[in-house]
Amino acid sequence: MTINHFIKRKIRNHIILPIVIIGVIAGIIMTLLGIRAMFFQLDLQLSKSVREWNDLALHVGNFLNVLSQDKSLFEDKKNLENILKIFYENYKNMIEHVYFSVPEKNLVFIPEAKIPENLLPKDRPWFKKSLEKKDFFQVSPPYIDAVTGEIVLTISKYVEMRNGYGVLGVDINPNYIVTHILDRNVILIDQDNTVIYSNNKKIIGRKLKIDHDKKYRIYNFNVLLFQKALGDIYIVVYENYVIRLLPNFLITITIVLGILVLGHLTDNNVEEELNSNIRVPIENIIDETKRYLTNQEFDGSKINTEIEEIDVLVNEIADMISIIEANFQELKATNEELEEAYKEIEKYSGELETTYELFIEKMATIVEGFDEDTGNHIKRVQVLSKFLAEKMKLPDNLVKKIYLYSALHDIGKIKVPPEILRKPSSLSNEEWEIMKKHTIWGAEILDGDERLEIAKRIALYHHEKFNGRGYPYGLKGEQIPIEAQIVNIVDVYDALRSKRPYKKPFTHKKALEIMLNGDGRTSPDEFNPKILEIFKTYEAEIENIWENLSN
Repeated sequence: MTINHFIKRKIRNHIILPIVIIGVIAGIIMTLLGIRAMFFQLDLQLSKSVREWNDLALHVGNFLNVLSQDKSLFEDKKNLENILKIFYENYKNMIEHVYFSVPEKNLVFIPEAKIPENLLPKDRPWFKKSLEKKDFFQVSPPYIDAVTGEIVLTISKYVEMRNGYGVLGVDINPNYIVTHILDRNVILIDQDNTVIYSNNKKIIGRKLKIDHDKKYRIYNFNVLLFQKALGDIYIVVYENYVIRLLPNFLITITIVLGILVLGHLTDNNVEEELNSNIRVPIENIIDETKRYLTNQEFDGSKINTEIEEIDVLVNEIADMISIIEANFQELKATNEELEEAYKEIEKYSGELETTYELFIEKMATIVEGFDEDTGNHIKRVQVLSKFLAEKMKLPDNLVKKIYLYSALHDIGKIKVPPEILRKPSSLSNEEWEIMKKHTIWGAEILDGDERLEIAKRIALYHHEKFNGRGYPYGLKGEQIPIEAQIVNIVDVYDALRSKRPYKKPFTHKKALEIMLNGDGRTSPDEFNPKILEIFKTYEAEIENIWENLSN
């Protein structure tokens, strides 16, 4: 077999065909990556819309929860109306109406609107929904508003009064939902799979075929992802997969056709070129190249040819070999310098991290100075929080951040007036409300840098209780970040063990008894049962750690 036929066959079998196969495989991979990217993008978009809706519902709902606690407020219609007006003015871009109703009539309705006289509040979906769970706000199923005639979602809260009961209600502004929560490919559906909100008004009222037990569905050349949000609604994102993946198919076809055309042209010309000009010189170049690889010797004078370009190629190869050898030596020297530089960077990186941790400890010590003397309180909170986090087998990186940032749990107290912070007697209701704001102030101080997100969550939520009776938001159960749950139980234990102007310090045994059985002020259901069980299991080690740090 001549070299011409051999190379032509090799070009077909080992270059063109493999490249075609690679092109097809690349097209398949691009398509799969396109599908994955599409699902990833849709999932991000779905999470964003669900989070924005849930944040809106929680923001309004928490306001209603707080307002409903003051029974005397609902005896003073004028005062209640003023409060609701202020709330409406602050959030009128988000809400349509805010009102307070008893079963038979609307007592306060802001802004004022003409409501049919035969329309009793007790018959409305939002009123009925609030009665299902009286101690927490509820999101009503979608319904037609009697005033605007639009589909409305209402957040309502049951209110216990001295002479009966009523319901606080907030209608979410449909335009806010469309402009802030929806996107071009995001829709809201009810439990019956009927579209209730969409930027495409043509599909409002259309019923989709969706199985709520599945994460996604293929529907009329569209991929639909959906997730349940607060209230009896589902948020759906969709994408036309044919249009989305069409560029991938076109690129694959173009690559394969281009390879076939190039292979055909190469096959027609290669035999003549090899016979007349290239075969022998190339064989000689190959021989000399192999000799260089084995003996580091390259003799261009052995390659005889009348083609000027091949002579140039031989000279260039010789020059390239010289450059490669020079560059190799230079790279070797550079590599040694880089290794030394890397060692210096590692050294400075370690010093920077140590400085950062020391800065946080110093800042925490400054904060501790604003409060009464608690005898190394911050260090005990740090070490015990780390101890519990390790026993819960949390990731090492999270354990390290809990240890570092738990020192800043009370940083918001620097904004609490000193006369309240150091008051030796019990705080008044007004003073206590100011004191509780230290959690929100702490979060504001630590906001703005994602590296401090753990610190921010600890400062904001470390007074939330597992039973939902904490502050500032009354979060319950797993709504509270795990790092805040850990710092909370350590903070309570240290407070029980520490001397205060208004109490004597308890022994470890007494403090543990209060945490496990309660004493009227502290209850075991305030803590995550898993963390409390770990606390009980390792109570001897915890006592030893506390005593060593206190001494």
